Amino acid sequence: MTVDSTPFEDIRHLVKTMPPSQQDAIESVTSQLAEYVPFLQPFGQYAGALKWLAGWQGRADPSIDRPLVAVFAGSHGAAKTVIGEDPVKGAQERVAGMTKGGAGVRGMAAAFGAAFKVYEMGIEFPSADMTVEPSLSERDCAAAIAFGMEVVAEGADLIVLGNAGYGSATAAAAIAHGLFGGNAAYWAGGSGPTAKARIKAVDDSTTRHKALLSDPLHVLRCFGGRDIAGMVGALIAARHQSIPVILDGYVVCAAAAVLHEISADSLRHCYAGHLSAEPAHGALLDRIELKPLLDVGIGVGDGTGGTLAMGTLMAAANGLKTAGQ
Repeated sequence: MTVDSTPFEDIRHLVKTMPPSQQDAIESVTSQLAEYVPFLQPFGQYAGALKWLAGWQGRADPSIDRPLVAVFAGSHGAAKTVIGEDPVKGAQERVAGMTKGGAGVRGMAAAFGAAFKVYEMGIEFPSADMTVEPSLSERDCAAAIAFGMEVVAEGADLIVLGNAGYGSATAAAAIAHGLFGGNAAYWAGGSGPTAKARIKAVDDSTTRHKALLSDPLHVLRCFGGRDIAGMVGALIAARHQSIPVILDGYVVCAAAAVLHEISADSLRHCYAGHLSAEPAHGALLDRIELKPLLDVGIGVGDGTGGTLAMGTLMAAANGLKTAGQ
């Protein structure tokens, strides 16, 4: 942190000084794709994804050789209000399910040769209940962002970002409502016994913190919790290391939306892996100007859809390489 600066000022500086992709690699892949007969385009919508991958890897022959599926987990104080259960216990059970249980995403990652890691963001210390006070202080939020930046230390050439936080869907809906306005039910809607409580929590919290909603980073700290702040850090660090990122579901995209509202250019290194069945995910993708690679009805945001999208992109990249031989 620079002298006399606040934690958020340093983060804004990182967002506003993000490097671009490498245009020569994009042009090389564009030239390869142009060799096909116009009505015989074997890569379809993957043509755009291949050019994106090439630009961020800086390679005329893009490939995914060291992928990482990174799942962030945290505990949100609002979960007790909405779900009526202990957020620490709930988060611990989710982490156990991801690391030792039968989470499908772990098997998918193994099938594609990807490293799989769960980032526990202080689950023993839930963020504050956003309906009563901001989830995090500015300093704690910045610390979580900094911790999330450590994801690039794994040496991956592509990162799939997922979330398994307890109460994080409510937090994400509040972030979306805080950033983009509209009706709380639009962002927090759905079915089930907790739907009304979730909508009320989002409405109450955005009303309580309305004085802070003009600043995206304060929106993050008011509602986000450590896991969502950590994913913001992961996205910033990946961009500065020119590592492409595939975003998973609604919660991950809420973290991305914070950066988008600071700078619309900040998500150029990101691709939406899929359109999930989570309420309002499509609306959130529209706001952050990303189109999903897949739409297969996956209803969880733990990295499953993003990992599946990564596998298909991996196959497309191998196909491009073979076609060029």
